[in-house]
Amino acid sequence: MSVGDIHPDMKRRQLIAGTGAVATAAVAGCLGGAGGGSDERTITVSKSGEVSGEPDMAVIRAAIEATGDDQTAVRDELSRRAERLIGALQDAGVDGEAITTDRFGIRQRTDRRPVEPTDDPQGTDGGPTFVGTHAFRIEVDDADAAGDIVDTALEAGADDIGRIGYTLSEERQAELREEALQSALAAARTEAEFVAGEVEASVGDVVTVDTDQDRISPVYETTEDDGGRSTELQPDDVTVRATATVSYRLD
Repeated sequence: MSVGDIHPDMKRRQLIAGTGAVATAAVAGCLGGAGGGSDERTITVSKSGEVSGEPDMAVIRAAIEATGDDQTAVRDELSRRAERLIGALQDAGVDGEAITTDRFGIRQRTDRRPVEPTDDPQGTDGGPTFVGTHAFRIEVDDADAAGDIVDTALEAGADDIGRIGYTLSEERQAELREEALQSALAAARTEAEFVAGEVEASVGDVVTVDTDQDRISPVYETTEDDGGRSTELQPDDVTVRATATVSYRLD
């Protein structure tokens, strides 16, 4: 279809409305039967909807460390301490399948401090030669219990508590996504009707819908060992965003 085949109204209208939302009008040419033809005008609008809700799930990262002059000794120490940590977490109500290894490693220590000459073949001051770390990812299905689980991990010997992520369970994500999509679809219809009015047309049936662009924005907290006092966390809401790209027939 050449430029000259485009409907006059459509040639002079291409509107961009709303922050982050783009509405475009286009004409799709259709060849008719012998002796005639027809043009089908369509408009495509992309809009996003956002919905926020309280998180119902937390992800905690806790790590234990061990040092020694032998890799096997370090590995055995990590194993012993990991068993104690996992047992304490399970006693606190965490499902065993929700505790997984996030990172594990044993490395040879490099001590860059100047030392007096010794008989140590590693060239260190006689300190530990190997450092081991076993970091765990702990999923908590009750966001309000995250602080208690942090306390349990510290009391069981965790050396480090990483950033705590608050998010949504799959069921809750699906609920909020549906609400976000409803908002996006309503906004798309409003946008399409506005653009159609500018070209003296009306919005007809939906031709295509694309809703692949979804996003969830978890929130994070950090915590430190504060001398034995209980850990209190106050997470923000989690945001779910859904985008709908809809093509309508113009009448």
